[in-house]
Amino acid sequence: MSDNIYFSLDEARKELKKRRNDLELREKIEKELGEKFLPPFRKGPRAVLNRQVASPDNGFVFFCHCAKYIGAEPLAWEDDEDIFVSLNEEKKGLGRLRVTLEDGTRATVDIMNFHENEKKNLGECVLKTGEKLVDFHHGLFKSCQYDVERYDNPEWIGNLEDVSHYYYLTFLHFLAHGALFEVFFDGDSFTNDIVLPNIERIKKEFGVSPIIVRLYPDEQTDEEDFYWWSYPPSVNGRIIKYAEEKNLKFRQVD
Repeated sequence: MSDNIYFSLDEARKELKKRRNDLELREKIEKELGEKFLPPFRKGPRAVLNRQVASPDNGFVFFCHCAKYIGAEPLAWEDDEDIFVSLNEEKKGLGRLRVTLEDGTRATVDIMNFHENEKKNLGECVLKTGEKLVDFHHGLFKSCQYDVERYDNPEWIGNLEDVSHYYYLTFLHFLAHGALFEVFFDGDSFTNDIVLPNIERIKKEFGVSPIIVRLYPDEQTDEEDFYWWSYPPSVNGRIIKYAEEKNLKFRQVD
């Protein structure tokens, strides 16, 4: 069961501190990773959130608070060379923003044409205004206090042998050098075929499992889901102003 792989925030805080002080474990991990040891983890313990393109929504802000609590610096792990596919709700959400209007109405606003950007690299996608999608979302960080470090290393991903090897090396970074904030779906073929076998392999080789903190609660409601992907007040206001200035339409969410 994938639920068994998660650490609570208190457990992550305690275990990360303990393992950071285990120099033998850290040396063994770094030796195994070799040149694949990612530079941001050399600076100190990191809390990582995987996003193709980082945006300061409520889920991201919550992640930043959690990172500080466990004693790790937040890091947004990006991949703007990933392909935009509108059927992917997370990717589509980069162009269909969730906002709360002044009267409390929940709404969405499309800032990009999905058909025109289909199958493009995220870094190549543009908004209806001609502005790059990536630049827009990174610009939103100026509206809040969570302008955390972002890391994008497509060469590291591209040079790996296969997806299984990618997750093996990725998870090694979260044994003593940081914590991963993520959700893996129980019963999903990806979880069963890739995630769990690599975690078991690591436990056998290193004696400990990766520190993974569940990012979102299980079985959340539609309202809760809307909250995580919408924005804190300062950013929410900036998006509304942007949409009004560009004559973009709001669609009410039931």
